[in-house]
This record gives sequence, C-alpha cells and structure tokens, in this order.
Amino acid sequence: MSPLLIVWIFLCSVFVGVPSVYYFYMKRNASRPWNLKIDRDYTPRVTILIPTYNEGSIIKLKLENLLKLDYPKDLIQCIVVDSASTDKTLDEVGDFVSEHPEMEIEVLKEESRSGKSAALNYALKYATGDVVLVSDADCFLPTDILGKALPYLADPSVGAVAGKEVLLNQDRSWVTKTEKSYRNSVFAIRLGESKSHSTIFFEGGFSAYKREFLDEFDCIGSDDSGTALNVVQRNVRTILLPEAAFFTAFPESLRGRVIIKMRRAGQLMRIWCRCIGLLLEKRLRLPKRIVVLEMFLYVLNPIIFGALVFTTFLLISEYPIFLAFSLLLLIPKIRYYFIEVVQDNLILLSAMISAIFNRRYVTWIKAEDSRSYLTEDLLKNMKLI
Repeated sequence: MSPLLIVWIFLCSVFVGVPSVYYFYMKRNASRPWNLKIDRDYTPRVTILIPTYNEGSIIKLKLENLLKLDYPKDLIQCIVVDSASTDKTLDEVGDFVSEHPEMEIEVLKEESRSGKSAALNYALKYATGDVVLVSDADCFLPTDILGKALPYLADPSVGAVAGKEVLLNQDRSWVTKTEKSYRNSVFAIRLGESKSHSTIFFEGGFSAYKREFLDEFDCIGSDDSGTALNVVQRNVRTILLPEAAFFTAFPESLRGRVIIKMRRAGQLMRIWCRCIGLLLEKRLRLPKRIVVLEMFLYVLNPIIFGALVFTTFLLISEYPIFLAFSLLLLIPKIRYYFIEVVQDNLILLSAMISAIFNRRYVTWIKAEDSRSYLTEDLLKNMKLI
C-alpha cells in the first residue's frame, strides 16, 4: 500500500473519528435526565437587556414580543442600550414607551460604538433584576419561555441558562439548509455537555444569568460564550435548555453566512486559547472531558483538515480513480454535510490566522438579508407578537 494512501487513511480516521466518537458520547448523555432541583414556583425579578445598533426596522416588533411574555409585569425590567444608531431606533423605542406605560423600559444611549459587551456592561449598571437576561433585537421569544427556563436557575449549582436557536427560514436556501444540518448535530453535543456539567456555547438570542455570578460581560471579543466561561469559573454550571427555544432568521446568502460564522469562529478561538491558559495554570473549572475534546474539534481538527485537503490532491494526482467518489455529492444529504464541513473548517482556519495576528471583532455586524425576513405578518402567524 502506498505511504501516501496510508497517511490519507490515517488523517481521515482522525478527522472523522474523533468528532464522531464525541458526538455519540454526548448524544447518549443528552438522553439522560437532569440531576437538578427544578422549582416551577421560582419567579425572580428579571432584567432584560436589548443591545441595539440601527434596529429601527425591527425594534418595535422586539418590544411587542417582550410585552407578550407570560410573566408578572412588575417583575420585568427592560433596558434598551443603543450604540450610537444612525437610524430611527431610538425614535421607535420612544414611541413604544409612550404607548405602553405598563412596561418598565429604560433607554440608554452610547455616544459611540465600542462593542456589544461594552454596551451590555453599561446597561448592567442599571439592572435591578436577580436574573439578567440578554436578548438580541432580531430574536423573538415564545410567551412561556421564562416559565420554562427560570426554574432551572433555582438550583444553587446553576449560574446561567441558554436557549435553543430555531431558524424561521431554515429551508429557504441551500445556505440555510446546511446551517440547519449543522445546528441539529451541534445541539445534541451542547445538550450532552450541559447534562454532564456545562456548555459555554451561549448565543445572544436568549441567555439568562444569576446576577450574583455576573460581574460583567466578557470584553475580550468572545461576548456570550466568554461570559458563560466567566460564570463557570465561579464554580457553577451553565446549561442549554431545549425547551427554552427562541426564533430568529439566518442569512440566506453565502456572504451573510460567512460574516456571522467568521465572527463566531474568532470568538471560539479566543475562548479556547483562554481555556488552554487556564488549563495549564490548573484553574479551569470546565471539566477536561469537555474542554479537551472541544479544543480538538475547534483548534486541531481544522489543521488536520488542511493536511487532509493537501494529501487528497496528491492522492488524486497519483490515483485519478479516486475522483469517482465525488459522485457521492449528487446525494443531497451528503452534499449538504460536505459543504458544511468544508466551509466550517475553512472559516476556523481563517479565524485561527486572525487570532494569531490578534485581530478582534469589537463591534457586532448584522446580516441585513436575514432581518428582512422578520416581518410583522410572520411574527403574528407564529404568535410571537
């Protein structure tokens, strides 16, 4: 057997084998019951932080969505923190506040954009809730989400909970279909990590933190997940809840997808670099069985992917018959999975290079094509407003 073929088989085995083993291990954990004290009568005061930048087209819809929450109104404080919007965001918020005096809404304005975390930290100074919840302007919550999620925070071992993101336009294009496939796979892993101990993969659509464990939001460029890691370092758990689903739209164009994925990949690289440092210092509270394999998936596997691509080209040049395997891409499910794997690993490699050169994403970037899908009629049909 050719040495090149042996190397190729070895790289394939590692590249596919390690993620597969971790996936099935965590999928098994995901089926286990929660070992938590869940108190359905737990109703703390909640502060909802909504960071905005040029959200004039959807901010009223967002506030109408929060108005429908099935939770005592006197226990909800909303804070809209605007980062120097140049559109009518603040005018829209002002109109809504005037029309709905029954809601406790505070409006804060930054004079310049300094990043999502900085905006949230500014708003945090005015938060009066026992639980601080972050929800982006383009994410919409079911009316019963607080009743489903907050009881988990009654357990003393839990410091924060996150919701499951559901895409309203997941079948609209090949881009959203590949994203749907990716999310279905990743969800089982995150739930398994949560039931094992913690997952730090939090998203801005719905994440709720006990105020006692939240000193500030992470400002090193990793936003929600970095904040979750900070909470774990306080010796409590951060978990993903399947029943706390929230709704949003995803870019239907490749460009929009890459914008979002590049930012998230950059955040992940900084998080895992930090985890490596904490691990070496023996201060990391996240279990090794989680963090080591996650670092493999997001740091080592993209490098293996690069080596695999290189050896594949060499192998095809030596054995052209291997091109016949490309016919498998005619099968839609295989094609979507292949595209997803290639895109994600290329993006992770790019993010790794950016991290090496210390490039940071200090302001959040929006993909406008996804926001255009979030219409009033759609949200009404979904009973979200």
